[in-house]
Amino acid sequence: MTWLERHFGQECSKKFQSETQKHPDEAGMTPGLTGEYDLELREKAGMHQPPPAPEHMGLEGEYDPAGLSKRVAIAFDRDPQISEIDSLEIDQNGGTIILKGSVPNSEILEHITGMAAKVDGTQAVDTSQVSVA
Repeated sequence: MTWLERHFGQECSKKFQSETQKHPDEAGMTPGLTGEYDLELREKAGMHQPPPAPEHMGLEGEYDPAGLSKRVAIAFDRDPQISEIDSLEIDQNGGTIILKGSVPNSEILEHITGMAAKVDGTQAVDTSQVSVA
């Protein structure tokens, strides 16, 4: 089961599964905390009036209050190193990604934190609720 399925249901995952498999590199999110943007997603968001804030851009640029956490889930699904971790939950509060649960080691936690930070719209990553096994 993918991150997107675990956190947002199979219907949400099915909608974007084929895109993820066909274009894994092209569809990836660009760094959020470093100020770089996913220009394709932002262009789609710009078609909506008013355009959603970066943390609320859905998978197709529409307004989605959980848009950032869904895009983080997709980024995690694309990484074989962490795609099978099922003891961690993704939540969001505005532009902050909140991770909850446990991970096998601190290196994995650092890797996951870095990946979440790169998603367009991420302003911070809170790992205070994550334990290292």
